[in-house]
Amino acid sequence: MNRSGSFGGRRPGVRRDDRAVSTALGYVLSLGIASLLISGLMIAAGGFVETEREQVVRSELEVVGQTLVADLEGADRLASTIDGTVSVRSSLPRRVGSATYSLTLIDEGGGVTTVTLAAPSVDVSVDIRLVTNTPVAEATLEGGELVVVYDAGASGELEVQQA
Repeated sequence: MNRSGSFGGRRPGVRRDDRAVSTALGYVLSLGIASLLISGLMIAAGGFVETEREQVVRSELEVVGQTLVADLEGADRLASTIDGTVSVRSSLPRRVGSATYSLTLIDEGGGVTTVTLAAPSVDVSVDIRLVTNTPVAEATLEGGELVVVYDAGASGELEVQQA
């Protein structure tokens, strides 16, 4: 009994029981901590996955670009040996790393052409330089089936077209 004549706010004979509160509070705290840890891991892993995706797309664009350059070089060699029409089919994928891409051919002059492959959804681009004896017509195309065409009687340029 305290000085005011009461038993500290408790009725005599009734015990205070905090066991259920401790269990519920512990459960809620455990869930909160687990949620924070999982969220942190997901955020960290998300950045890692995005970086890996960019590297995969860059690597695939380089391979696709080298394939197109090889087909252009083959068409250039054929065009320099015959006086007629050359057609070389270039089978490229429509997507790289689940992203669409575009090809841009820019004539730098002096037989030098820059092939730029860009996947804007992941903000990745690759430039490949190509040297040919035959001029290459400038073009912008989507990835997929392409044809490299040369007609000695027409423009006298290697033209890349959608198949």
